[in-house]
Amino acid sequence: MAVPVEAAFWAELAFPPQRTRLPVVGGLPAGVVRDDPLPPHPQLLFGPSCDAFRYTLARMPAVQEPWLREICARGC
Repeated sequence: MAVPVEAAFWAELAFPPQRTRLPVVGGLPAGVVRDDPLPPHPQLLFGPSCDAFRYTLARMPAVQEPWLREICARGC
């Protein structure tokens, strides 16, 4: 069953107001050091990377599940 929505709300959804994008600044707080290396960058721009996928998958707690462990062992 469709629920009627006010025209102003539809306009907000269809045409969101222009928002000023603020630059991102900062990072980790002083004294905080990452203890894990960054994941490898993919070789191809906008393409999937098996190395990055396996690196991320190996660090997930859910990789202990048999079906996910099989994917990790098989690779891409």
